[in-house]
Amino acid sequence: MSKEFSRQYTESVKLELLNRLGLKQVYFKGQQGDDLVYEATGFDRGTAHKFCVRTKKGTIDEWVGGKWMKVRSFTIATGREGTE
Repeated sequence: MSKEFSRQYTESVKLELLNRLGLKQVYFKGQQGDDLVYEATGFDRGTAHKFCVRTKKGTIDEWVGGKWMKVRSFTIATGREGTE
């Protein structure tokens, strides 16, 4: 059974994506199982990104070329106590 994450936790992950990856805007799109899905726009015109936060491992994957690719050397610093 998947966990439900608090709004505070999803917002803190969103801010971390904004600050550490240099994105212009990040939107929380929803939860798939234990994973959190975000969409983002970059500062370059027309750049769109899709991220999946793997909450069990604290890692992030980005949707590139039709598949999820792990973002190297990036783990979520936000604590994992965001469950309700």
